Amino acid sequence: MNGGATGAEADRIAIAALGDAKTVNCQYRNVLLTSAEERVLRDANWEARAICSRYWLKLLLRGVPATALIAAAVLFFGGQSEAARILFAAGIGCGVMFLAPYLPIYTPSRGRVFRRIKWAVLVCALLAAFGPDAAKFSWLMLSCLWPLVWIEWTRASIRRKLRVAEWPKQLYL
Repeated sequence: MNGGATGAEADRIAIAALGDAKTVNCQYRNVLLTSAEERVLRDANWEARAICSRYWLKLLLRGVPATALIAAAVLFFGGQSEAARILFAAGIGCGVMFLAPYLPIYTPSRGRVFRRIKWAVLVCALLAAFGPDAAKFSWLMLSCLWPLVWIEWTRASIRRKLRVAEWPKQLYL
């Protein structure tokens, strides 16, 4: 042992050298992936594999925004502007979410630009969907956006902890 210290004393000295357990835990959580962050990465990889391996599903997801926008135009010119406004907002929101994996976003700077545009479009789409009653239904908009905010917050934490070379595609989006 070190300087004649017993095994128990060496353990106590080593633990004391680490410092306060809460502080050390916080420091580790700032540099190592947590189980929740690993789950987000694992689940996103599963979703990407499930969608990318099915050609018909990729076609369907690409067609949903276009179909919603076409239906919105038909309804608008048919005089049903309320339904057209909601479908237009849905088409724009779905377009941002479903078409993002096909965009050439492979650098951190492109990812930052895309994320800013994505959030601006999603907020504007929700505001357009609720129309003049947007302030009254702000609680509903916040509840719609909360899962996306949580995932984005977790992805930001993961981006901070991993080297850029280790980022999978979903971390850029």
